[in-house]
Parts: sequence; C-alpha cells; structure tokens
Amino acid sequence: MFMGKMNRISFEEISMIRDLDSRYFGCLDLADPKNLEIKAIVQKTITTIQDDIAYYITKNIIVANDGSAGVLKNNSTGNTGNEDNKLHDIETKIISFFEEETLARDQFTNALCKLGHLHLLLGEYSEALSAYQKYLRFNQNNYWTNHEFIYGIGIAYFKLRCFKWAIKSFQELLYLNPNFTCANDVHLRLGFMLKHCGEYHIALKHLQLALLYTNPSTYSELHVKFQIAHLYEVQNKHKAAKKAYEFLLNEKNISLKLKADVYRQLGWMYHCVECLGEKKERESSALIFLQKSIDADPKSGQSLYLLGRCYAGINKVHDAFLAYRNSVEKSEGNADTWCSIGVLYQQQNQPTDALQAYICAVQLDKDHKEAWTNLGILYESCGQLRDAYACYLNATKQVSCQKTTIHRKEETIPMNKDAIGLTKGLSQRIKFLEIQLGQAPLPSITSKRRQLCSIEEAWNLPISLEMNSRQQQTAQMLPRQVTKNIHIQGH
Repeated sequence: MFMGKMNRISFEEISMIRDLDSRYFGCLDLADPKNLEIKAIVQKTITTIQDDIAYYITKNIIVANDGSAGVLKNNSTGNTGNEDNKLHDIETKIISFFEEETLARDQFTNALCKLGHLHLLLGEYSEALSAYQKYLRFNQNNYWTNHEFIYGIGIAYFKLRCFKWAIKSFQELLYLNPNFTCANDVHLRLGFMLKHCGEYHIALKHLQLALLYTNPSTYSELHVKFQIAHLYEVQNKHKAAKKAYEFLLNEKNISLKLKADVYRQLGWMYHCVECLGEKKERESSALIFLQKSIDADPKSGQSLYLLGRCYAGINKVHDAFLAYRNSVEKSEGNADTWCSIGVLYQQQNQPTDALQAYICAVQLDKDHKEAWTNLGILYESCGQLRDAYACYLNATKQVSCQKTTIHRKEETIPMNKDAIGLTKGLSQRIKFLEIQLGQAPLPSITSKRRQLCSIEEAWNLPISLEMNSRQQQTAQMLPRQVTKNIHIQGH
C-alpha cells in the first residue's frame, strides 16, 4: 500500500487483506455470506487505492513536470480525436519520472497489481485485467519476478475467454516456476483451453500433470478425471470415454453435480454414437441416463434440453415439449432449447409459433447457425424469399467460427452431425434465391399477403410470456406420437 489517503483503512482491515492475491482465487468465496465483512473491506480498499492512484498521478507526477498539467487539462476539454495521443504522452512522462524515482515506481505499480488481485477475487474480471495491464505497462522489465501477477492476469484472460493470451501467461508461469502454489489449477485450465482449441495431445498431458500435484486445488481430482474422459469423447474415442465415465460413477465420493454431468454426457453419447449398440437400445439407455442426470441435479436445464432432443428423435413430441418447457424454466437463456422448440412447432405446422421460438433463439445467441438456418427454411416454405435469403446469409456468416461442439461453461456437448454439414447446402440455397429474387417483380398492393411478419418486424417483437403459455397449451394438446418427418436441421 502507499500514499497518505490509505489512513481511511484501519490497521486491522489492512492486516485482513494484506496477503490477498490471485492465489486465493477459487478458494476465497467473497459471495458467501460468511465473508461479507472481508468483502466489504476489499471493496473499500479498491475505492481507496483508485482514489490514491489518481491523486498520486495528478499531484506527484504530472504537476512535477513542466507542461504536463496542461496536457491533462487539455485532455478533458480538447479535441477527442487526440485523446489517445495525450494519454500516451502522460504515460510516457510517468514512466520517465519512474526511471528516476525507483521507490515511487514500486509503490505505484504494487498498488496497480493489488488492485488487479482484489478485482479478481470479486469476480470483476474486466477491471482486474485493466489493472494488471497497467501494471505490466509500467513494469515491463521485471514483471516476470511477480508470479502472482502472471497467474492473476492468466485467470482474468481465462475468465474473459481470451484463451490465446491465457495460454501464453500460464505457459510462461510454468516455465518460470513449475512448482507454483497453484500449478495444478494452471495445468487443468491449460488442459481445458487446449482441448477447446483442438490441441488434444497437449491437453491430455496437462490434465494428467494436474493429477500429480498434492497442493490444494479449486477442482477435485474427480473433476480432472471428468475432463480427461470428456477429452476422449471429443476425440471420438467413445469406448475409452464411456469406460472413463463409468469409472467415475463407481467412485463413492463423487458429488451429485459431477454425477449429473457424467450421466448427461453418457446419455448424449448413447443418443449420438452408433458404435455403442443398436439404435433402439441406445435411445432407451440415453433416456435412462439423462433422467438420472436430472434426478441428480433437478436444476440442470441442459440435461432437460437434451432429454427433449432425445424424445423428439423418437417422435415423442408431447414429452419433448414438456422437457423443453422445463428446460426454459431452469435456464431461459438457452438458445439451443428455443431452436428445438421452433423445430417442433414447425413440424406441427404452427409457423407463427415456430417463428417466435427461432427469434428467441437468435436474440439470445446472434451467432446461432442452426436457428438462422431453420428460420430461413421456415420463411422459404411460406414463400417469403427475401426473409429466407437474409436468414441464410446470417447463418453463413458464422461458418468460420463454428466448431463441432457446443460449449457450455466447462462442458461440451457434441453437435448433430447433420448440422455440421450445412455449409454447402446453404451456399446453394443462397445462389438459388439470388437468381429468384433477381427475376422477381417488385412488391405491390395487390401482392399476396404474407403468412409471417418480416424478419425485421419479428426481431422487434418482445419475448413475452405468451410464448411460454402457448408452449404449455400445445404440450397438453399434442398427441404423444407423431409420424411426420419434416427435414429440418439441428433439432
């Protein structure tokens, strides 16, 4: 700590937070009511440090250099186009001042690093990253001696899903200090990110190394083994994955949450993977495992969604609607669920309800390729080619970003193989529609009335409770078996 204003914090309060740094991330839960007192002190300390940093810059540095105060003053009233250059000039002057005032530099940069640690522990990852980057800006020559800083900025990058930079930070940390206190967590997060990036061999190495450390970890040993089992799954080593998942289920101390995750992955594998048996037997096993997942974790909207997918796959539409409805109640922000609801409505020849469901999906996830594709198919089936064309274009925009898996926090559910091969078909439909639209006459008053509102109008419709009430009514009215088999992608 530094500067005179820190006297707003008592000696006892400073003692409580003096040793807090990035190593406490995941171990100290400031959201826990038991830690309300220390959380309040952390927030108070953050405010004090921020005030002191601003005071320190304006009084001790900028005013001390002739002309610098004018730079700061002009920055608030001058041309906004030159703000970046002016701020850069200020930073340059600060660094120049630090070259002569080593003690002042150490106090200032230590305060920035502490600020990053405290934001990190509060879960304020953008603020933490900003503070860490400022620390790095003023301490480029010897930041590598501060291993807690490197770990903290790596965690901030990880939480903000900047995996490229998180991997770089964690790898540098392991190079500098292979026995770092949180090395097991570093290896686990590296394994997760490298798995996400498709570097499966290196990911497996890090996950196995995470098991070798005896240090306390924010993740249990069984969770690491779950990640290894899932790594086998995404590599299409389904028998090895199945064996690893079943091994976890036999562990006596497995938590209900992890058990629910294992059952969910097994259930979805049985639904998707042909080598695990005959289709009828696989579907039966999939339903059993997914139901066990829901029993273990009744709040799991993801398991309910996948259960609905399985019911839809065997034409149990009523049961599928019920599962989707329950999934929405558990996790309203799941675009996949709304997309699947739209598919069922479309199969039941309810285009307006299908449109609303698809719009819910793409509003929740603007990059949801399957929802855009299905919405295009819906519009095209209703003869609204311009709207279909717009939807297909939105679907193809995300082709380069699409992976063969859908990521959910630190879990991954394989996508339907049919949904992966949409690109070629979409390109052909877009070319066909371009020709049709180029030859189509301009719309007139006598034109046939549209069956659905346009994509622009639909986008501005509120996501209301009407969608949920209709969904419940339809689930009660629909027959339990449906023989229709409309070719719609991603259901």
